[in-house]
Amino acid sequence: MANFDVGRLNVLRYFYLSYLKQQVISLGGSVMSFVSNRREEIMRRLEREGRVEVAGLARDFGVSSLTIRRDLDALAGQGLVTRSYGHAMLAPSALVGSEAEVERRKQAIAEYAASLVENGDIVFINTGTTALGILEHVVAENVTFVTNNGRALDAQLPPASTMILTGGEIRVPKWSMTGEFALASIRAAKADKCFLSCSGISSARGLTTNVAQEMRVNELMLERSDYHVVLADSSKVDVDSSFVYGLPGTVDLLITDSGMTDEQVAAFKAAGVRGIVRVDA
Repeated sequence: MANFDVGRLNVLRYFYLSYLKQQVISLGGSVMSFVSNRREEIMRRLEREGRVEVAGLARDFGVSSLTIRRDLDALAGQGLVTRSYGHAMLAPSALVGSEAEVERRKQAIAEYAASLVENGDIVFINTGTTALGILEHVVAENVTFVTNNGRALDAQLPPASTMILTGGEIRVPKWSMTGEFALASIRAAKADKCFLSCSGISSARGLTTNVAQEMRVNELMLERSDYHVVLADSSKVDVDSSFVYGLPGTVDLLITDSGMTDEQVAAFKAAGVRGIVRVDA
């Protein structure tokens, strides 16, 4: 009986060790997959934004700055990014493809929008990357920016300007601020202009977002501002997302790119959009 027990234990030990080996192999594959997915997301952000900060990526992905630096070093080794202290940029050789083209359009839209900001303005900016991109192009002074975009903390402010964050419930990975705290902050202000990005804009439904919690914030920014500027590259034109926060008639100026057709322009103006500018990327 004792010999049988020993033999059975040996068999069980063999199968258990085999199981552990398979788990280690599986875990290794999962880790590699996780690293690969993280680096792919870093590249997508670079294609959208052109530049990423090490500290911001570490915070968003919940890893150390050392891990992010290793990721960026690996991408730099593939010729995809250029590294600098604390940040990385998309390498010139990687600036090809549709996402890079969309990024160039967004930058052109943001630059034009920034020219509309005047000295002493109070400005609402929502969570869109194009809207936030205005900040680096504004030359007006003594501007007060009110935003529910947590990423504004990393932005370079224009001279003698002030940034007010609404506060509220933080939603990652966009770092948008929503909820009653955010709404109360917006109600307490009256803005000269608001600059809003969107998930989609159509002549039929107007301004839409994919995020239900951001809908009311965007609505209130429209209500509490005098002049409404919408920033949407042509890939978002005639796109309807889930939640409506503004009708076409609430838009004073739509800034888009040359991909918007004459027929679309006519339809949007007929729906109530008062002005449309198509910029060249």
